[in-house]
Amino acid sequence: MKLMAALVLACGVTAAPLAAAGTASALPGTCDGVDCVPYVNRNITPADPCQFKSRYPLGLDATGNTFVCSATNQWVPVAPLIGVRTMRAPCDEKVPGVAQTPAGQLMNCEGQAWTAYNDVLYYG
Repeated sequence: MKLMAALVLACGVTAAPLAAAGTASALPGTCDGVDCVPYVNRNITPADPCQFKSRYPLGLDATGNTFVCSATNQWVPVAPLIGVRTMRAPCDEKVPGVAQTPAGQLMNCEGQAWTAYNDVLYYG
């Protein structure tokens, strides 16, 4: 009986940290600045063609200007990249900028909330 109690206790102690670790996300929820945004193409040449992807479409030129690779495989200038934000999170429309979701979607501030910015991808 003592052996059974010891096994249950040992399994419970081992399982507790695993259960807590299982809820952690590998993706950042939000962050400020371009350095924390994943999969940004760096040092692009805006005149060069790019390979369109609907996720993680952002690029920065050598001077830090922000561009998006559009469906026409061309770099299109956009407002400055400000970081990672979650969809529909509040924002200030007076502050120009684009953001990326943790899943790589491009967003802009519209109606005081971060909203998918597909116009520039497909019609830019």
